[in-house]
Amino acid sequence: MNTQIIGGFFTILFFLVVLSYYILILIPRRKTDTGIIPGSLSIIIPAHNEGPFLQECITSVLGADFTGTKEVLVVDDGSSDNTYTIAHSFKKQGVRTIRTRHSGKSASMNLALAHARGELIAIIDGDSIIHQDALSEMAKAFRNPVVVGACGVVKVKNRKTPLGVWLHLELLYNSLIRSLSAKVNANITTPGPLSMYRKKELDALGGFSTEGFSEDQDIAIRLIRAGHHIDFVDTAVAETNMPLTPKEFLRQRTRYARGAVNILRRHLKLSKNLIDIYTMPLFFFSYLQSIIMSSITLCQVTSGYYIYFFAKGMYLNRYVIKFFFDWFSILGFVQWVVGIFRGTVPL
Repeated sequence: MNTQIIGGFFTILFFLVVLSYYILILIPRRKTDTGIIPGSLSIIIPAHNEGPFLQECITSVLGADFTGTKEVLVVDDGSSDNTYTIAHSFKKQGVRTIRTRHSGKSASMNLALAHARGELIAIIDGDSIIHQDALSEMAKAFRNPVVVGACGVVKVKNRKTPLGVWLHLELLYNSLIRSLSAKVNANITTPGPLSMYRKKELDALGGFSTEGFSEDQDIAIRLIRAGHHIDFVDTAVAETNMPLTPKEFLRQRTRYARGAVNILRRHLKLSKNLIDIYTMPLFFFSYLQSIIMSSITLCQVTSGYYIYFFAKGMYLNRYVIKFFFDWFSILGFVQWVVGIFRGTVPL
């Protein structure tokens, strides 16, 4: 009985969340203001042991279009590889390199922020690249004087493996949700691979928080609560390299989880602000749901394998492989979704 109640509760919540997305789809996007685009831009590239990716990152930034003055600052956050050497090799192209002891991403960005001269500040992670028109397209959002932050579409660059494809779909989904939330100024994430801000407003808030992880969410929340707007630009695109080995992937997800807990602990509260009424509760629900669903999935997979195979002396055969494939592959996920709509699989 308790299981049915819990299942019904999450089913209703799931329905309400999906319904809210459809409502957001129907809301028209705010028209772009015809004001003046700020004429100077500082691109900050925080980098810690990004040797394999940094050269391509800087090259993409230097080749990106922007009408006005553009400067590039790379912060080597105490790297132990050739990050500094690569960054310094772009000195003749005007790239300024700042070297510091390892102090974390936020502290590195704040250090660069203090040296930046642009009216706009763009953040590009050292393991990412941007499309040629990404900066010029994103800068257009700042023709609206109420917009102080913006983000764009993030894709996975190394998406040739099944995990890479899955992560690519996850990032595209996240970009869609940010696009919808930005319509009502409720987007609480300006992701590291590509984001842009007005320097004046960043300075007014004291820069990026060094308290915990998820500085990209923290800064968006603080800007919105200060009365500003965060926009989404679907024509500005970045591609990032994601960890694909089990160890690196687990480390990333652990960092994400710690960051989520930190954000919820510091920012979850009730107020009249839409992010507190809608976005933060939804963020909390998503985090809680991921823990519950992961636990349920692990129990179902373990018990299913034991009952149908292990207890019968079948440890590994084609049926066992198909069982795990249906659980963990993209095809299996699609079959599960189709089963829900057909009514053959319980939600």
